Amino acid sequence: MKMSLLLAMLALSRGAVSVVTAFNITAISAANNASRLECWQLAAPPISGRGAVNFALGDFDQAFVGIIPPNTTAGTINNAEQVQYSLIMAGLAHISTPYSGLPAHLNDVWIKGGRYGMLIAADLKEVAAKGHITTFPGQERTIIAQFPYAGNKVPEHCVLHAGPCTDLDLLEL
Repeated sequence: MKMSLLLAMLALSRGAVSVVTAFNITAISAANNASRLECWQLAAPPISGRGAVNFALGDFDQAFVGIIPPNTTAGTINNAEQVQYSLIMAGLAHISTPYSGLPAHLNDVWIKGGRYGMLIAADLKEVAAKGHITTFPGQERTIIAQFPYAGNKVPEHCVLHAGPCTDLDLLEL
């Protein structure tokens, strides 16, 4: 389990609900007409309730679940068809942004289902002619719940840094 998530869960289990202060998430964004990975902090204040820290993610349209066979590549270069929040519930996803212009170590993210397996895809073709590559290299099927944002609107956020969120970014304590 990611260290920051483990620390947050430990704090929550001890009744320290107010410890979590922000919701950070890896996003497939765009800059200079190419997809790139960024670490975003959503403009959603924490709300305590029912023993948890809750963050409003926004309004969604036509949510769906995708079931992807093991060891699958989703074409060569892709773009998000709509701005969407994705929750990888099982399996493994590897996303790379080879045309971002960023150093190589900022162009890849591996997301294991069930372990903070969340991201936002916002690299629509209109803003990123050079898209991203997604593979599902695991030995089990990948299950992704996808929630397109209503009106195709990017959620309010600030960019913490280029490249995917690190373990320390995922939950601010």
